[in-house]
Amino acid sequence: MLQNEENIGEDSLWAEGSFAETMSSTDWEKKKRTFHMKHDEEMNYNCVKCNSKISAHNKDWHVGMCDNCFDTMK
Repeated sequence: MLQNEENIGEDSLWAEGSFAETMSSTDWEKKKRTFHMKHDEEMNYNCVKCNSKISAHNKDWHVGMCDNCFDTMK
């Protein structure tokens, strides 16, 4: 049964602002190290949108974006 918009709760996977992507087991093996990292660890990367410094966590789990750019995605 499909949910209509009125029945989608704030915590639902389908709620506005939710983000999900699929990954292979190979991708998971590469990314799992950074899953529990903080947003200020291994600041060796740059945001793909604004070029500010980002962490390894953001590179792997926030589509390569800083928190500000990631939060404005729709």
